[in-house]
Amino acid sequence: MDLLLKGMTKGEPLLVIGLVDTETVEKARTIHDTYPTVSAAFGRMISGAILLSSLLKEGQKVILQVIGDGPLKEVVAEADWLCRVRGYVKEPHIHLGLKDGKLDVGRAIGNGILNVIKDLGLREYYHGSVLLQTGEIATDLAYYFKVSEQIPAAVSLGVYVDTDNSVKASGGFMIHALPGVSEETIEYLEERLKGLRTVSSMILNGLGPKEIIEEAVGLPLDIIDRKEVFYYCPCNKDRVMDTIVALGKKDIEELVEKGEAVNVMCRFCKTGYAVSQEELLSILKAIDRQSEG
Repeated sequence: MDLLLKGMTKGEPLLVIGLVDTETVEKARTIHDTYPTVSAAFGRMISGAILLSSLLKEGQKVILQVIGDGPLKEVVAEADWLCRVRGYVKEPHIHLGLKDGKLDVGRAIGNGILNVIKDLGLREYYHGSVLLQTGEIATDLAYYFKVSEQIPAAVSLGVYVDTDNSVKASGGFMIHALPGVSEETIEYLEERLKGLRTVSSMILNGLGPKEIIEEAVGLPLDIIDRKEVFYYCPCNKDRVMDTIVALGKKDIEELVEKGEAVNVMCRFCKTGYAVSQEELLSILKAIDRQSEG
């Protein structure tokens, strides 16, 4: 079972979030048939979105989008307040050589932009953007927090892809320094994190989210929240029909003229939906009735 834990350190106002989402990222890899470099980038984005979702309130969701000039082009991950996540990649079949023994996510993404879009249940979405600093995702997220939300944060993400192309470890942690934290604690954390082993190696060695955040901060803490994590897409036939209605009468009439069923595939979960000619005609009739009314 994939799991996210949120904790507070005792004595110092540090919010610490730990995550293991190996099964979730492996499911995403399977759905989208991603090659190793893409699996690493996609997994980090999924983990990043889940970590950010732990800060949301009921009914809210967050979308992470990276657009770069590298061969991956675009990676998107969306997570809600229940830690349900989904995503898609523009180019799933990209694999580059290793850099310093790791999958070269930074070169695959290239130069570009990280967009953070939050649906907070208001009329308009919150939208923050920063230029990518490394394309490695974790440092880019930390930079986003510093620039866009003025929150000092440390973010670490890791994905281990095995020789059979399967994801054997995925997860991460995030540390937020809340108002009132001492300079000594900040300096202590900066030094501690420099020598920390990778998250993926922790997970491969059997550590769960609680052990990961304990190793990250090295301070006593209380767990304040616990959520199961899983890949989830809410798409269904009704939503597909709503999307076709939104095309407008003229475009729907053109679809009818072709005399064929319309096949729609969800880009998040790859589920296919067929909309028959009869269903298209019934949509047109409903539009006509609405305009007459």
